[in-house]
Amino acid sequence: MMKYNLIIGLLLFLCSAVIAQSTIREYNKTFPTYPFSDPNPIPSSDKIYPYFRFDGFAKSSVQKEWKVVELENQYIKVLILPEIGGKIWTAIEKSTNRPFIYYNQVVKFRDVAMRGAWTSGGIEANYGIIGHAPSCATPVDYITFMNEDGSASCVIGSQDLLTMTNWRVEINLPADKAYFTTNSFWHNPNPLSEPYYNWMNAAIKVKGNLEFIYPGTNFIGHGGEPGEWPVNKENGKKISFYEENNFGGSKSYHVLGTYSDFFGGYWHLDDFGMINYSPHEDKAGKKAWIWSLSRSGMIWEDLLTDKDGQYVEVQSGRLHNQNAENSTYSPFKHKSFSPYSTDKWTEYWYPILNTKGISVANNYGALNVKYEKGWLKIFFNPLRNIKERLVVKDNNNQIVYDKNLEFLTLKTFSDSFQVNLDPAHITVILGENKLVYQSEPDLNTLNRPLTSPGDFNWDGIYGLFVQGEELMDQRQYSRAEEKLTAVLEKDRNYFPALSGWPNLNTAASCTLMLWIMQKSFKHRYI
Repeated sequence: MMKYNLIIGLLLFLCSAVIAQSTIREYNKTFPTYPFSDPNPIPSSDKIYPYFRFDGFAKSSVQKEWKVVELENQYIKVLILPEIGGKIWTAIEKSTNRPFIYYNQVVKFRDVAMRGAWTSGGIEANYGIIGHAPSCATPVDYITFMNEDGSASCVIGSQDLLTMTNWRVEINLPADKAYFTTNSFWHNPNPLSEPYYNWMNAAIKVKGNLEFIYPGTNFIGHGGEPGEWPVNKENGKKISFYEENNFGGSKSYHVLGTYSDFFGGYWHLDDFGMINYSPHEDKAGKKAWIWSLSRSGMIWEDLLTDKDGQYVEVQSGRLHNQNAENSTYSPFKHKSFSPYSTDKWTEYWYPILNTKGISVANNYGALNVKYEKGWLKIFFNPLRNIKERLVVKDNNNQIVYDKNLEFLTLKTFSDSFQVNLDPAHITVILGENKLVYQSEPDLNTLNRPLTSPGDFNWDGIYGLFVQGEELMDQRQYSRAEEKLTAVLEKDRNYFPALSGWPNLNTAASCTLMLWIMQKSFKHRYI
């Protein structure tokens, strides 16, 4: 009998080891495809040089095979298309068979990106100068491999010819968890600073009473223009709900004002959601992009898909906003990528089931806490199997709930109990601070200005220098030259402006630098 039990135990152990193993498959999948033209043989003379554009787009689809890399474990499935920019084409929660990342069933190229061709859906990685990078519709390098911990990885990457920087993204699916990660590696091998732009653009569907789960008090636009979040005070609309944005044009909400490590979306009619989690210091930018709900925006549903419906994008960025030029005059400046530097960071992406909403989330799971009519309701959707203590405290720091619980991956835990407490002062703690929720509304509110001082002199020496430096970070070197020249005309010894000249790297700058040196020598020796 003992021998029999040992054999059974060994078999169960081996079976569990097999289950806790991610897999990698590569195959060709046929998609209805609306192709784009051959490239313009003449490289563009504007800021995307040395790239060329694709200017022709098909009206009708053809059946075309595309290479698919599929990562899968027992909870989720991730599809990657290395021939279309390495885009994560979709991610699916397997128990419901629901995509938590928009799954476009057609490849419909349209003139949206820097070089023209672009497709909607999935998660798109952008490194360089602006969004929809040059590699977003063409093949990138990739490699797949299994890791010792049973996780599966696909690394995609390319070189951005605009900045000559190199980027890589490891898309990793753990063996026993219900999330995947994107591990970014970005390197500037140049002796000069380069523009700095990184945003991960994830598409999600709009149907299902979508709520944008973005902790924050305000939003800013591309030019740093401030607005209120989550309610538009001018019209009273709760703009954190998709359907409440039925006014004005398309929206870019860069949400800020609260120190938070997550954002996402929740479809209340489906009781289903998705989350992006990364430490705030790695990804401070949290943006929601919405096509206008009028005809001017809704036509893009027909232009970009056949039957999959309208989408929005939930995006994570290294900076607070996707800076337009006017952002220079706000507190949200452009940033340069320092010479010979390397940046690395990790983001978690995952689905949420049956939590009625989201109060807080991290890489352990998502928690929702509701206090209604004297009842406290707790919902927790774990991303891994864990045994932890769950504690609830009231406004006097007294424990009103305390249980040791076993949580199973993606099996939503819920409990409710009657208690008299202040809903603005509830604390819920999982384990040794693995996940903490505090209901106090202003607890994580940041104290930082949204506008620049109104009396700042932009025509003074420092104001002109800031404008010149910002223009250099945007690769607008001729205009930067004008600003730095104006600085040196006011003060020819202003060192920050002098040190900026090597970055301009133009014949005109060399000529002007010689002129400045001649003036300086004449001043010293006469």
